[in-house]
Amino acid sequence: MKLFHYINFILIVALLIVICVAEDLVVSNSLKQIQSYCYEIEEIIDRNDNLKNMETVLAVDNLEYDWTESEGNMCYMVNHKNIQEIGQEIAKLKLYIASDDIDAFKVSIEQIKFYCHSYLHFMGANWHNVL
Repeated sequence: MKLFHYINFILIVALLIVICVAEDLVVSNSLKQIQSYCYEIEEIIDRNDNLKNMETVLAVDNLEYDWTESEGNMCYMVNHKNIQEIGQEIAKLKLYIASDDIDAFKVSIEQIKFYCHSYLHFMGANWHNVL
């Protein structure tokens, strides 16, 4: 009978570890994808003199779409208040395109990359989440 309890305990711990690793993969991949969009947008900005061009608008739209999809998935795993800053910065990007404010646009891109980089450090699988 005790063997059955030990097996159940091991199965529960293994299930929790699998869930935490899956969470880590989803969050990490989503944030890395957002970072790669930011690097793409920076390359587009370097090639163009202004923000009001189709390439920049499409890149920001792709970033926004991907973030909306990722945010929906991550809300099940992390506190929404922890990740809402990225969405706010993406909204600012669209305003900066309309006003053609390239300096503020670059600052927002840097902020998004900073948030992604810092979230990658504290979100993910760890023993505290398992226990």
